[in-house]
Amino acid sequence: MNTSWLSLLNSSENSDLISGNWFTVRFMPDRISGEIFNVGVVFVDKNSKCHYRILETTDAFQCLFGISGAANIKFLLDIVDEMFANNNYTITPSPHIIYSSYQTARGESIDEILDDLYGSMVSLICRNEKKSKKSQALGTTDLRKKVFNQIESRRKGMKDKIYNPEPFLITNNSNEKGMLVDMPISKYSLGDSSTRAEYYGTIISAAYLDDIHRRYNIDYVGCTNVTNCCEILGKAIKASIIIYVPPVDEIVFTEAVQINIRNELDKCLYSLEKMNKDGYDIDIQIAHSSEECGTKVLEFVD
Repeated sequence: MNTSWLSLLNSSENSDLISGNWFTVRFMPDRISGEIFNVGVVFVDKNSKCHYRILETTDAFQCLFGISGAANIKFLLDIVDEMFANNNYTITPSPHIIYSSYQTARGESIDEILDDLYGSMVSLICRNEKKSKKSQALGTTDLRKKVFNQIESRRKGMKDKIYNPEPFLITNNSNEKGMLVDMPISKYSLGDSSTRAEYYGTIISAAYLDDIHRRYNIDYVGCTNVTNCCEILGKAIKASIIIYVPPVDEIVFTEAVQINIRNELDKCLYSLEKMNKDGYDIDIQIAHSSEECGTKVLEFVD
């Protein structure tokens, strides 16, 4: 049933309809000029859980702000996506992201409500987009989703066995020390004895043009989480970090950008290489496509 979003607002005709509040997610590049772009919608149900749709591509912003500007906006939207995924919708991660006032909505399903709201409120389209020369930019959040969906298509049921989409708490039983880590790959298996072999891994992307965003993903999202996991759980576990480095091209990830990526990797991975020399078991892999990332994940957990 395809209904207009206007019919969802302030309706009380059917008590069986799902009801709640919704607001628009807006991007304001310049607070002085006040220019605003709608980039998503959020629906909050009666249990205070948020459901959302965020702009999937920033190609339209590339027409307005260039390649680097679009990459920075994509990074910001990835942070917004992660916050909503953790049900954090009361504060914004940046002065450039603002939320509209709440309005009420009702519908037969949450998907129907989101579809109608998103289709009506978010309409960014880049008509001059060049499809023939699309770069291999792929942020960490989108990369992980793509890799594990591909793994599921290759091995039915494997995604559910090894994929942890949300950060989780790890503890050291000897002193009950705990820490929240973002390690999307994990596998537990019983060996010949009662000893449990533990595998923890992460996938991150280096496909960011901005040095700050690239360093944040490689060093903090990647290396820091691997380091924390190893230091808390000890040298008995097997750890892995798989880093997506986009192939060189003539438009976006040029040879000059690739040199910057390699230099950043050398600096950030040094601490993990040193831990390997100290007796830890950390597998460090570089991949140049999402398919190659998936292959390396399967090799790690097999």
